[in-house]
Amino acid sequence: MEPGIYHYISNADYHKDPAIGSTTIKSISVSPANLYFNPFKGSKSAHIGTAIHAALLEPELFARDFILRPDITSRASKEYKAIASEFDAERIIVGSEVDTITQMINSSRLNGDFTDYLSAKGYSEISMFATCPETGLNLKCRFDRLSDSHPYPLDVKSCRDASQRGFSQALGQYHYHVQAAFYLYVLKLVTGKEFNQFAFFAIENTAPYKNCMYYIGEESLELGRKIMFEAMQKLVECAADESLHTEGMVLPSSEINVPSYLFDNEFDDEVYI
Repeated sequence: MEPGIYHYISNADYHKDPAIGSTTIKSISVSPANLYFNPFKGSKSAHIGTAIHAALLEPELFARDFILRPDITSRASKEYKAIASEFDAERIIVGSEVDTITQMINSSRLNGDFTDYLSAKGYSEISMFATCPETGLNLKCRFDRLSDSHPYPLDVKSCRDASQRGFSQALGQYHYHVQAAFYLYVLKLVTGKEFNQFAFFAIENTAPYKNCMYYIGEESLELGRKIMFEAMQKLVECAADESLHTEGMVLPSSEINVPSYLFDNEFDDEVYI
């Protein structure tokens, strides 16, 4: 795609474009081996995330394109297989999943910060493409929601634990700070707007479906920027030298010990066999 803003391209067409997205940046930030030998294939519960994104951000699309069948309790059933032969599996919600989506929608409506953001004028699922002036890489990102009046984008995250402790762990584990930095960088390249804030709406996909609006801290965002630029430079290097693809596969030799908590235990009851 040519650099610019695209409002109405499909999710499938967005992903087919060869430009570099945040998933690639996050993956190579771990190591080149993690990118080239462990391609991202999604998760088993991806359809729940896809459905809740559509339900919250594009309710008309959700009503039109998703099939809700609470009466089908198994994806191995003939009824499900018949529907799956005609429709994308990610758009088929069955059994208790229907109640999960319903409860997540109801939970989200209780959050004033989230509903205020959605009610403001803006666009959902807006795609942007740009060329990095420092590396020459073609970049892309797809914003869940971009408000015309709020000075930050919004990303919806379905999660297991929306508490501050739980989501901060997810932030680090899944490199959401790198994603935030990357999105803001592409936004600046395309629009000239330099935002220094990014919001995540974290919502649990199990009862009681707690949710929270989180605004990434300045230090975390700065760390994300540093990692992002290092990752893009590493991509350029790996494109020029394929031998670098295995970097990170062999870990450095080091001393190892039992976990520290074992040193606190007494072994008076040791049994010899």
